[in-house]
Amino acid sequence: MKKYWFTCVVQYSRNGVDGAEEKKTDQLLLDAYTYTEAEARLVGIVAEFCTGPFIIKQITKSNYTEVVRFDTGEQWFRIKVALTSFDDKVMLFMKSASVGFVIPSINYTKISEVYPLSEEGSVNVIPSDSHAGSEAFADHPALAPVEPLAAVPAGVDAETGEVV
Repeated sequence: MKKYWFTCVVQYSRNGVDGAEEKKTDQLLLDAYTYTEAEARLVGIVAEFCTGPFIIKQITKSNYTEVVRFDTGEQWFRIKVALTSFDDKVMLFMKSASVGFVIPSINYTKISEVYPLSEEGSVNVIPSDSHAGSEAFADHPALAPVEPLAAVPAGVDAETGEVV
């Protein structure tokens, strides 16, 4: 099954700098296998930073092939790269084989954040679809298995939790 990049538009309310409630619309990019998984991941992502109600305005499959993240950047650009290759007849006359490229366009996007599935430490994943297995991803706090409680320390009542 192939992963796709989905562009998602979400509208939510949050408290501004002055404490007043303001409506905000963000465009997020995330990868998922299906629209259903993309929607579920988006709900989990938005619930992390939004305290009130929110509306998912749009989820669209995008034709991005690769996403490159720079730690110092705060803006996202869409860069179209056209690869060029040479046929065998041209390669006979060339000393070194190389693949060239042309960049026909660089455009600024309104994407505010990107959430890849494979990112280390991500907490924005959901259980896999029923056809792919029933296990949940362990890095999501709501879906991680509950660890058994540790033994009660000495001097603490096991039933009430009060210090004796």
